[in-house]
Amino acid sequence: MVLALPLLQLGSCTSNHDILSEAVIKDTPTEESGIIPILRITDFSILSTDNTGLKTDIIGVIDEEKKLIYVEIDSSNLSTLQLKPTIIVDTASTVIPDTNTPQDFTEEVTYTVTSETGEEENYTVIPTIVEPEIIESEIVETPCSSNRQDSGPIVVTENNQRIENLHIRTSNQHGIEINGFTGVVISNCIIEYTGAYVGIKFAMADNLTIENCSIKYTNAPSSGPLPDATRNCIEGFDTENLGITHVKVEDGSTGIRLDQCDESVLTYIEGHNMRGPFPKGQLVQYDKCIGGLLENFSVINDREIAWTEDNISIYKSAGQQIKKGLIVGNNSPKGVGVMFEDQNTEGARGGIGGLVEDVDFLEMGNGVASSVEGSGNVTFNRLRAKEIICGELGQNRGQPASNSLIFAGFETTGGNKITDCLVYESCNPTNIIWPEYSFEVLDYRDDIDFEPREPIVLNFDCSDLE
Repeated sequence: MVLALPLLQLGSCTSNHDILSEAVIKDTPTEESGIIPILRITDFSILSTDNTGLKTDIIGVIDEEKKLIYVEIDSSNLSTLQLKPTIIVDTASTVIPDTNTPQDFTEEVTYTVTSETGEEENYTVIPTIVEPEIIESEIVETPCSSNRQDSGPIVVTENNQRIENLHIRTSNQHGIEINGFTGVVISNCIIEYTGAYVGIKFAMADNLTIENCSIKYTNAPSSGPLPDATRNCIEGFDTENLGITHVKVEDGSTGIRLDQCDESVLTYIEGHNMRGPFPKGQLVQYDKCIGGLLENFSVINDREIAWTEDNISIYKSAGQQIKKGLIVGNNSPKGVGVMFEDQNTEGARGGIGGLVEDVDFLEMGNGVASSVEGSGNVTFNRLRAKEIICGELGQNRGQPASNSLIFAGFETTGGNKITDCLVYESCNPTNIIWPEYSFEVLDYRDDIDFEPREPIVLNFDCSDLE
């Protein structure tokens, strides 16, 4: 038998743990049997699934004799002061404050357990603040600039060709061009390009690797769009098993544009000031692509410099997973942070579906995340958004067309989900989701501030070591 689950209430952030957080009644003898009910908290915990920003569950240690509950709170969670606990008692009792009330557990908190007949027992939560274990992060070394040789543009002429340790400058053709050759590796290069060209352009180049590279469109105007929308930092067509890692893209029409590039893997991508103009302006755009992973990325757009559309566009594509990212700045009246669209229209590939998970959004205007116009089965999980823009978006581009909507699902095929998301102090708090019926699950909260993820910072300038 298949059970139909009811739609969750807006803003309730309901989960299985919320159900457990109500006082659980065990089969305990009552006064009718001649035994006086025992007032006791049997379990106290603070669960990460119920508290956005909490990295791990906090399990309380109960001293029943002294009626004390000891909890250890990682100092890295101190920005998340208001935490909602899960409390279980062993009788038909109530707990005050109730378990749905967030508390500041950097200080002692007292809970009163009251039975149906009025007996009371107080428990005090005693916090201990502990420092987290410091884990060394992975450091990826890049060659110093003195190790790179000056170069003009490169045209690949054979399979498995390696292009490495170059500083390429070009104004009259693409920085690196690959047509029909496979297994090429581009490593440890700085590419500065201008004119109506692309930093790296490839087609039918299966098993291509681009690693440890900085790609910048030079001579961009001090603010606003480029002369046309063709000047992408990286542009690829009809290529499978593409890997792009530890790459910085700046001031291009779009950072990385992929057309019919299936199962690509993009990791540690740093982007700045995508310049458009329409229809470009993305950090990454998937066009008719099947699958693909974008993980550990950030794009920082100064709204008085950049000229954005959707920050990440999934167009006529399906199966993409967008994870662990930071998106700052969108000044397009119609663009959003992450957009899935047209998954079932003519020319689309891969069916429907996708995932956006653990991504933070700041300075969005027209929207944060959308599954629209024939897309469906998209899950938005653990997204966090704040500093939403109402009003002028920058550079006289006008105001958000959606009246500062957060999640959109119009003309969708259904199956979309919003799970464990956070919208903090939206400038238009009555305009969070539209239309609601397009989402099977609506699970978000709006009561806790958060510290955004750190942006990706890749260092290609080793002049201090020369």
